[in-house]
Amino acid sequence: MTSPAPAARTRRRIVRGTLAGSLLIVLSPVGVASRPAPAGAAPKPGAGRCLLPAPVSHRGYDRGMSENTLGAFRQALAAGSRRVEFDVRFTRDHHPVLMHDATVGRTTTGSGAVAGMSLARFLSLRTEDGQRPPTLLQALSMLRGKVAEALVELKVVPGPADLRALKDAYRRADAYRWASLTSFSPAALQAARSVPARKGLLSATPPPNALARRFGFVAVRYDHLSGARLRAYRVAGLPVYAWTPDDPADWRRLADAGVTRIVTDRTPAYLAWARRTCARGAPDT
Repeated sequence: MTSPAPAARTRRRIVRGTLAGSLLIVLSPVGVASRPAPAGAAPKPGAGRCLLPAPVSHRGYDRGMSENTLGAFRQALAAGSRRVEFDVRFTRDHHPVLMHDATVGRTTTGSGAVAGMSLARFLSLRTEDGQRPPTLLQALSMLRGKVAEALVELKVVPGPADLRALKDAYRRADAYRWASLTSFSPAALQAARSVPARKGLLSATPPPNALARRFGFVAVRYDHLSGARLRAYRVAGLPVYAWTPDDPADWRRLADAGVTRIVTDRTPAYLAWARRTCARGAPDT
């Protein structure tokens, strides 16, 4: 197997496959890219290529910038990421905004519940590094054309007015094909069924195939994913995302087991590990 080219000569390209296909990192003499692999099948070795799951930057950040911010997404992109994940809640006046927690105190200098404040109040908040938490439209607009995929996690079940605003943000950013909606709540995904975007079910434990098949993919906590369960999903043609492994030993285990993508807080470290792994001539996964 050929080692990756030096960083100065590395180039990146994105080849889009079907949404049901597995997008993998391909490390080869020309650099890091993504290519489709058939759903439900183990990736096949290619001449001079080393296949590993593509990373998704969890909340955009690498422990050096406030999560769920435009700055965190820019940092992920600069590190080489082509996929990001972030969390969405709704303000009192039904605007979709980026915030993981129900309240804003952990990640901003303000206080109070997102659902209890107006958009104007939300936009007056600042993170500890001085950023303004963005709206969904701001995030999608910034990422459009820069990422192959965004995972938009709904933290609550949207009501009718919330849903109208959600659909408006997707329409204005032309995000239907590249921004998947995810949630731990099947009810939230059901409420958003009129948004023509791919849906992914999040779960701490592997959902049964009968439930998983209702969605475009499943995303499961990494330490609850066994090789046997991953094989069963693969046989059923179900893409599987693992969240959020941050250790090389877990990356290796999940890659060997055939996980589709790895959602991680450590995008630069993951990409560096992938390059080292392929440079050592590790077997294709």
